[in-house]
Amino acid sequence: MSTLEVLTALQNSPLGYAIGKTDHLVGAAAQVFHVLGFVFLLASVILINLRLSGFALTGLSIPQVAKEPTRLIWAGLAFAVISGILMFLSAPLLYYTNPAFVAKIWLLAAAVLLQVTLYRRVTTRENPNPVLAKVSVVLSILLWFGVGVTGRAIGFI
Repeated sequence: MSTLEVLTALQNSPLGYAIGKTDHLVGAAAQVFHVLGFVFLLASVILINLRLSGFALTGLSIPQVAKEPTRLIWAGLAFAVISGILMFLSAPLLYYTNPAFVAKIWLLAAAVLLQVTLYRRVTTRENPNPVLAKVSVVLSILLWFGVGVTGRAIGFI
């Protein structure tokens, strides 16, 4: 089965059809949850990055600062992904051919990979390697904000 056939089947599935034909307020609600999830994620990443960079909360250890916001990162990601899947199911053929959507998915995969590898390693240590800490800060900001920017661009391309 080709990619086009899979996407067509998704779009024509009962769920895809129902989402695509619902009132515009349903789509707006999905977008609100999508953005709110991403705001939770970004705010948490920024807070942790400020501590990793030594700009804020320096009286607390990195693991202390990272513990609660890390939970918000994953909760925000869950909100964004679930609502994103619902939006995608409404028009997968349209999204699949959008270069901004493709870039967003690749950046999202890279950001999550960074989050579960280097970023986790750095934020669970009392005194992480300073070079690794700076690299993880820069990469996390570039990748997560890249996801946001390319996501915003989807509607304009």
